[in-house]
Amino acid sequence: MSPRSPLPRTCLLIAAAAMVLAACSPATSTSLQATGLSAQPDGWRGVPIELDRALPDVAFEDTQGQPVDLGEDFLGDPTLLFFGYTSCPDICPIHLAAIASAMGEIGVSFDQIDVVFISVDPDRDTPERIEDYLGNFNSRMVGLHADLDTVQEALDALDLPGPIIEGPDPRGEGDLIGHPAQVIGFDSEGQAQRAWPFGARRSDWVVDLPRIVDEW
Repeated sequence: MSPRSPLPRTCLLIAAAAMVLAACSPATSTSLQATGLSAQPDGWRGVPIELDRALPDVAFEDTQGQPVDLGEDFLGDPTLLFFGYTSCPDICPIHLAAIASAMGEIGVSFDQIDVVFISVDPDRDTPERIEDYLGNFNSRMVGLHADLDTVQEALDALDLPGPIIEGPDPRGEGDLIGHPAQVIGFDSEGQAQRAWPFGARRSDWVVDLPRIVDEW
């Protein structure tokens, strides 16, 4: 975990202890499979966000080199936002695979919900690498990148901790990076509504995705 003690900052945004910064360590038990989320009192699986937070007005580039304003270009549809990196051994692929699989299972399309991945590893994550990586899940997921200061600006706007170098990846792929482990859901007006911590399974998304489409 980070020496910066990210728990208080993250808990400003998410009212759940499971939402803290998580290292992408392949040695953890969670690297094998997600455990599933408990139902909230209102039936959702995602955890409600208690503070007023919106998609940050921060400029990125997509994998085609086109400018993207995070706070403007995703208005009109609900958005699922996730900060991660393509060398992540567990958290990132499990989240992205669960979302893509659930959307396919229940027929929710990427015309209805934007799924946005922002790299926290600009040194390794080139646009080509991000595009190839997301293609393993669904090519209509949106990959964004920028320098680390810009990424940190977006994280700060959401009261999320910045990426932390955790040490060498035992797979020999550079360093492991600790990063926020939750997917954040924004409504069509760009307001944060719910978050899904690491542990969310396809079955959780099968419950929540139709409500996102219908209610957000």
